[in-house]
Amino acid sequence: MHSSTPTKVWLLIDSLTYGGIDAYVLELAKGLKQHKVSVEVLIVRQYSAVSPLISKLEHNKIKFSYLSSSNGFPLRTLLKRVNHRRGDVIHAHGYKASILAKCARIFTGITQVSTYHAGETPQGRVKIYDFLDRYTAFISSSALVVSEKVGNKIPTSTRKLNNFIDNDQLSLSTGEQIAFVGRLSYEKAPERFLQCAKSNPTLNFHIYGSGPLESEIIEKAPANITYHGYQTNMAEVWNHIQILIICSRYEGLPMAALEAMARGCIIIAYNVGDLSKLIDDGKNGFIVDSLDSLNQTLAHISQLNNHDKAVIKNNAIATIQRDFSTFSVIPKLLDIYSGIDAQSDSQFDKNLS
Repeated sequence: MHSSTPTKVWLLIDSLTYGGIDAYVLELAKGLKQHKVSVEVLIVRQYSAVSPLISKLEHNKIKFSYLSSSNGFPLRTLLKRVNHRRGDVIHAHGYKASILAKCARIFTGITQVSTYHAGETPQGRVKIYDFLDRYTAFISSSALVVSEKVGNKIPTSTRKLNNFIDNDQLSLSTGEQIAFVGRLSYEKAPERFLQCAKSNPTLNFHIYGSGPLESEIIEKAPANITYHGYQTNMAEVWNHIQILIICSRYEGLPMAALEAMARGCIIIAYNVGDLSKLIDDGKNGFIVDSLDSLNQTLAHISQLNNHDKAVIKNNAIATIQRDFSTFSVIPKLLDIYSGIDAQSDSQFDKNLS
């Protein structure tokens, strides 16, 4: 459909709380803007509670709008926008936005891209929507994934595009904390962090985040854990962290890992998702496979001198700059946008016939 870089991109997301997908969309919007692409974030619904994403979009002077109120009909509004103020690309994130965007493509033929972020299989009603989203991936002009594991769940051809952050003006961490950063939910396995703290009673540990397991985690946390709760400004928090522990059961490629490494934090991560492709064990961080190896790695880091720690931190920063920064990833995405041409539309027509 397009033989050159798009001039207008709509990023579609259903945002209520601020999670990894929201952080990704924010970085994507900032990156497209830096590359002189007109970008607008379309938010599926306006809930009674304002999403934290809104203030971050406003701070970065990124245009946004809502498609509907909490009880409205977002597809109707989206179709009107496409027909009257056509963008070059709708790029959807999250299953609700992806399904909605694919409906718009069916009715209008607009170029539409979906990025699949989640590596875990959801439960309940969400599981049905997730299934529908994945098995309609062929409708999209292009289906992107953030890790190989996520791609393996999509029953059509996909392209892997690294998660990324804008690391241009980040301050380096000077902190000493050992921290868990993320949602307190089953897939993030925060109880493993508690077990680690109990195994290392002479060390202090910190939790930043909230979620459905919050009350349980607070109740079971040992005395050497400080619980800080949900954070509205993680940019300030990172400066206090030296070691980030990622103990998840499931991951794609977590934004928290990129944020930490870009600031020179040392990561210890369980070998899930594409973390082993981000972390070169012992060089720019550490990969573990059990509580015992996690404890051993903590002990190893504590014995490193400042020079050896600095080498790991500098390697982490260099990794992000080279492969996971706005500078390295946005041009690849623009190439994908530009490469979506009449051939993809003819395949779309073929699949629907």
